[in-house]
Amino acid sequence: MAERFKPHLTIALIIEHEGRFLMVEEFQDTGERCFGIPAGHVDAKESILEAAVREGLEETGCEIELEHLVGIYDYVKEKDTIIRFTFKASLKDNDPTKAHPADPDGDILAVHWMTREEINNRKSQWRTRLVGSSFDDYDKGQNFPLSLITTVRG
Repeated sequence: MAERFKPHLTIALIIEHEGRFLMVEEFQDTGERCFGIPAGHVDAKESILEAAVREGLEETGCEIELEHLVGIYDYVKEKDTIIRFTFKASLKDNDPTKAHPADPDGDILAVHWMTREEINNRKSQWRTRLVGSSFDDYDKGQNFPLSLITTVRG
C-alpha cells in the first residue's frame, strides 16, 4: 500500500493598524531573508482557530483577536500541497509598539509595520505567493464569519 499523502495545514494573519500591516522577517530554508504575514502550522489536537491565536502570539509577541476569515487557499506546489486559512486579526491591546518576535523556534528575526506599497515593493522577498493572494482578497473586502469553521472534538 502506498504511503498516504498528508497536506500541510496552515494559518496566516493579516493584522492592520492605521494603514500599516504587521509583517515578519525570517530566513528562508535557502538562508535568504524573506518577509511574510504571521503564519504557521496547525499542531496535532489543535483547532484551526486555536492555531491562529497561538501563532499570533508566537510571531508577534501580542495577544490577538480574530475578526473574520479572509480566504482559504489550496496551494499546490511541485512536491507539497498547503491548505491555508488566512484571517483578519487585530492586536487585543491595540498597541503596535508592543509587537516583537516571540517565536519559540527563534525563526523570526524581526517584525515590521509596513504599508501596502512597502509590502508590494518587497514582492521578490515574500516567503510565499500566498502573501499576495491573501492581500488581494483582503483588499477586495473578502470576509467570511468565523462561524464558518466548526470545531468537532473526538
